[in-house]
Amino acid sequence: MSAASPAPARRRTQEERSAATQARLLDAAVACLVELGYGGTTTTVVAERAGVSRGAQLHHFATRAELVGAAVQHVFAGLTEDFRAGFARVAETHDRVRGAVELLWSIYLEPRHLAALDLYLAARTDAELRAVLVPISARHRDNVLALARAYFPEAAAAQPRFDAVLDLILETMLGMVLTRSLHGERPPEASVLAEIERLARDLVGAPPARRRPRRLRVARRPTKG
Repeated sequence: MSAASPAPARRRTQEERSAATQARLLDAAVACLVELGYGGTTTTVVAERAGVSRGAQLHHFATRAELVGAAVQHVFAGLTEDFRAGFARVAETHDRVRGAVELLWSIYLEPRHLAALDLYLAARTDAELRAVLVPISARHRDNVLALARAYFPEAAAAQPRFDAVLDLILETMLGMVLTRSLHGERPPEASVLAEIERLARDLVGAPPARRRPRRLRVARRPTKG
């Protein structure tokens, strides 16, 4: 009895091939933004990196701003999932406030997020890019606020200043990241993060964090000559 021949592989539909090409272009654009910044991320470079023809690239994204905007939306979708997974991970920890602050700061330092900040700066003098980025950035901010409300539902319901304080925290971290990109990590950074944590504790009514006991230094007696 002869063995059954394997079933022929299913051919991908046009929609599937188009989606795969678009995904390659977006992944390549994000990688270029991280490595080269906005100035070095041209449509030609992205198409070459994605292994896609110039015509195919133009079919999906007619302009550089459209391509970059879609890439940023792709980045923010990934960061939102990181926030969601991170919040779920620290939700059961003994110090949810500290976990949330550390999560926010770690994501702000992500290379993908730094690439998005590079675009924010470029959009100051690029009206086309700014028009693309503004609604994407607003949606991302709303997503982060929604996750924070779900993470601290009692405080969100009881505190009318919840959104405003969270905006202050996010904007402060944004400024810290920009300062770090210019000067590198500096001593004030840890103290500012500590102040952010205290502000967050006050907002949600969490008790102060327990400090680890300091080790006492025993003074050595001078040796007799």
